[in-house]
Amino acid sequence: MQSTLVQLGPMLHWIELSLHALLVGLMIAVPVLFIQRLRAIRTIAGNSRHWVDIFSRSLRENAEVECLADGGRSLPERLSAFALSHQHLCPDALERLLEAREIEERHELEKGLGILGTIGSNAPFVGLTGTVLGILSAFQQMGAAGQAGPQVMGAIAAALVATAAGLLVAIPAVVLHNILHARVSWVLEESRQLRIILVARSLQATVKEAF
Repeated sequence: MQSTLVQLGPMLHWIELSLHALLVGLMIAVPVLFIQRLRAIRTIAGNSRHWVDIFSRSLRENAEVECLADGGRSLPERLSAFALSHQHLCPDALERLLEAREIEERHELEKGLGILGTIGSNAPFVGLTGTVLGILSAFQQMGAAGQAGPQVMGAIAAALVATAAGLLVAIPAVVLHNILHARVSWVLEESRQLRIILVARSLQATVKEAF
């Protein structure tokens, strides 16, 4: 067993260093990914309340809303433009199509969340693996030296840093993932409110045509 550890010593050391480098990279990647996705979600979210107010007023006053070009950057703009350009559809068909558009937008909103969730779930195991490899490397040094000197104890202490680093990556990743998930849920709730109003306008138009 001791001879095996001696042979694997250099490889264990390099794998441990690689895991440490990976954890450092993840520490940087997590906040960068969070900022990028938060900006993207804010752009997609737009000002849903503005469009809800416009269409609610048009519904109450039975007024028309000026048609929009279907090129808006935000989800409310795109849904509004889509509904206005498909006013000839029956309410049920319009609602189905709006739901399909929401599903497409949901995929865009949730980009990156899976990565953050994966990092949050697995970073502690990466850190633990680094610790195990570091302890094995320390045992190899102990076997070579024949005693547990200060260098060996230092190697064991350094190995434990990997576990701490894994937690320092995982905890922020989980927190930031939950923040983005809550933001996505809020954007979709706002979108559903707008969709209901758009379908209500379609129903109102259908009733007017019937009479």
